[in-house]
This record gives sequence, structure tokens and C-alpha cells, in this order.
Amino acid sequence: MKKYTCLIFDADHTLLNYLADERAAFSALYDELGMQKTDELMAFSRRASEETWTEAGMYDVHDQKVQERYHAVYRSHVEEVFKKIFESFPCPIAISPKAAGEKLLKYLERESLLFPQVKETLQALSKRYKIAVATNGLSAVQRGRLRGLEQYADGVFISEEMGVIKPLPAFFDKICADLGVKKEACLMIGDSLLSDIAGAIFAEMDSCWYNPAGEPNTTAYKPTYEIQRLSELFGL
Repeated sequence: MKKYTCLIFDADHTLLNYLADERAAFSALYDELGMQKTDELMAFSRRASEETWTEAGMYDVHDQKVQERYHAVYRSHVEEVFKKIFESFPCPIAISPKAAGEKLLKYLERESLLFPQVKETLQALSKRYKIAVATNGLSAVQRGRLRGLEQYADGVFISEEMGVIKPLPAFFDKICADLGVKKEACLMIGDSLLSDIAGAIFAEMDSCWYNPAGEPNTTAYKPTYEIQRLSELFGL
């Protein structure tokens, strides 16, 4: 089996529990706005977030227009989220959907709620490998959420800071150049077949699909390895 010297980890849904972080951000914002946090409101907020992200085309990371406008749309789509929310759940104080969206992004800058065993796994692996965290997203949000893991990483690479998103090869070229590693010595680990795995393939880099739910791969992108728990990396 190939010997790697650098492990590159995706952030959201691999190391960071985005759904828990988003729920905590909505909760904190609703406390500030004086909105009653019913189960109905919280569930609606999650649906509105998912629907708006999809409608904005943010999952279509292979589309050139999305690649070029990713971060601008990331910032603007939260306004659309609150347009939907406030139509069904009026806010007791005067605040625009745009202002509410900006506040939500600020609450998302808090340190992330990690998946179990993430710190322990990174701590152990960092003794043997260079560790990079590579994520699409906004700089302030991702820097804040990754605060608890930076001590284990030789580099944190955020698309807004880099000016390019996964799956473009330039994203991975930048990581290798900054860390002084060769592509053939790197393993990209992530949950997204279209972003992490496809990006690694485009960059001619080995990949490991983190697939905790054991979902079928219906894409054309075939990872080098597949795992359901991060601890399985020790076996590789």
C-alpha cells in the first residue's frame, strides 16, 4: 500500500458537525430576536437553509458560474433563508432578512461542535503525518469553527482565502505548494464525492471517501479507499 506523508481532511460533515453548529446558531439568534424556539421553527429553519442552498446552486460545484460566485452567493443566500422563515414565523422586533442572515453568519463563527473522536484521531495522526484541513466556505466562519483543531493542523486552507474552491485542481496545488509535499504523497479525506473525491481525482491525488452512513456511490468518481469511521484511517 502506498505510503503517505500528508493527510488532507475536509471540514464540514467530516470533522465538523455542521448541522449541530447551524442549529446552535439559529438558537442563539432566536434568543436574541425574542422568537420562541419551537420544534416547528427549528425544523423549518433547517429545511429553509437546505432548500435555499440547493436553489442557489451551491451543490453544483462543477459549474463554472458557481465556482466564480461561490462566496458571494454563500453570503447572500442566508438573506433568502430568512425571507422564507419570516414569512411563516414573524419576528417580534424589526429586522430585515439581510440583517438576520448577517447575524446568523456571526453566530456560526463560534467554535464547532465536533464529531466524536475527531480530536483524538487528529492528535494521533499529527504525530506521524502532516495534517491539512481543506474547506470550501467563508474565512471568518470556518476559522472560528476550526479554532479547536488548528493545533493539530500544519495548514488550514479555506476557499475564500485561496480564491478557488474544491474541486478545482488549483485548490489542491496550493495546499501542496504551501506544505511542500508532492501530490502522490497526499491522501484527501472527505464526505463529498463531488467536491472532495472528484477534486482529488482531478488533482491526480489519492482519496478516501468518509461515508459513515454506508451510502451507495452513484457518481462517476471512485475513491481510492472508503471508510465509515475516521479511526479506520489507522488501518490504512
